[in-house]
Amino acid sequence: MKNKLIRITTVPVSLEKLLGGQLSFMKEHYDIIAVSSDRPYLEKIGKKEGVRTHCIPMTRRITPFKDLCALWQHIRLFRKEKPFIVHTHTPKAGTVGMIAAWLAGVPCRIHTVAGLPLLEITGIKGSC
Repeated sequence: MKNKLIRITTVPVSLEKLLGGQLSFMKEHYDIIAVSSDRPYLEKIGKKEGVRTHCIPMTRRITPFKDLCALWQHIRLFRKEKPFIVHTHTPKAGTVGMIAAWLAGVPCRIHTVAGLPLLEITGIKGSC
């Protein structure tokens, strides 16, 4: 039986562009589940890569109520699927996914930083 690996991005285009071909390659060694928002686009990528998908609505903005809902949905998914690895990409998916994976007791948690948007933000969001 293969270990389960869940890869998470906020929006499916990140799965397609950042991870293009990785999901189909890694399914040789892991039971892969791709998690993102926008169900139709996500399912298209899942079919192309030959992996299971699970849609959890997430926004790219700071939305406390929606973010808590996404956190809860991730926790439920992890408790049900019992992955060995959760690997997140993109800022929102990383924050929500890593907290949920820790709370669900996932043994291996990885986040890949593929850009630092806060370094370029000006105004109230960028002032520290």
